[in-house]
Amino acid sequence: MAEAADTLRLEGVRKSYNTGTALETEVLHGIDLRLARGEFAALIGPSGSGKSTLLNVIGLLDPPNAGSLFIEGEEAGRLDDAQTTRLRGRAIGFVFQYHYLLPAFSALENVMMPVLAARGRPDDEMRATAAALLDKVGLTRWRDQKTSKLSGGQQQRVAVARALAMKPALVLADEPTGNLDTKSADGVFEVLRKVNRDSGTTFLIVTHDPRLAQRCDRIVELVDGRIVSDRPNSPASG
Repeated sequence: MAEAADTLRLEGVRKSYNTGTALETEVLHGIDLRLARGEFAALIGPSGSGKSTLLNVIGLLDPPNAGSLFIEGEEAGRLDDAQTTRLRGRAIGFVFQYHYLLPAFSALENVMMPVLAARGRPDDEMRATAAALLDKVGLTRWRDQKTSKLSGGQQQRVAVARALAMKPALVLADEPTGNLDTKSADGVFEVLRKVNRDSGTTFLIVTHDPRLAQRCDRIVELVDGRIVSDRPNSPASG
C-alpha cells in the first residue's frame, strides 16, 4: 500500500498494446516509481522510450496491463470508470506542449473551465480562484484578454493556471516549454517552480531540454520502457 506521504507510487507497472494478437508489444516493462509530496522531478529519455505512454498511465488516461498505481494513496486499479474520472479531475493537473486553450474565450474563462466542468455553472468563487491563479502566473493585466491575442509564453502560463484550477496534488507537464523560445521557456519554468515551492504541488516534467532537466530536484531517465537512472539533482541556477 502507498505511504501517506506519497503523491504517486507505481509498482511493477507494465503496458502493452495489441494485447492478445501477433502484434502485441510491451512498451513499459515493470516500472517502479515513487514521488513524495512536493517533489519536482524531470522525466527524460530518447524518443520512443515510453515517456508519453508512462505519462498517460500516470495521468489515468490509459490503464496499465499489470502492476499497481496509487494516486494520493488511492489505488487506481480498484476504481470504475466514473471513479477514475473523478480522481483524475480532482488530483491531477496537465500541462501539454500544445496549450489547447479555447481561443474565443478570455484567459480567465479558460482557467475556469476545469472547475466549470466539475460544478456545472460559474460563480463568483470560481472567478476569484481563476483570477488569483492568473495573478500567480503573472497575467493579472491579461485576465480578460482572449487567449488568441496572447503570446506563446503567455498562453502557456494560462495553461499552467488552468492545470492548477482544481488544486491538484500532482501536475504532469509534457514538454511544457517545447514550443517556446528560451526566454519564454525560462519564464514558464520559473512559474512551475514557484508553484511547487509555494504550494507543495508535486511535479513530473517530461523534457528533452537538458538545461531544464538540470533545474529539477530529481531526474528519472527512461530507456526502452525501463527506468535506467533515478537520481537526486542539485538544480543549476538561472
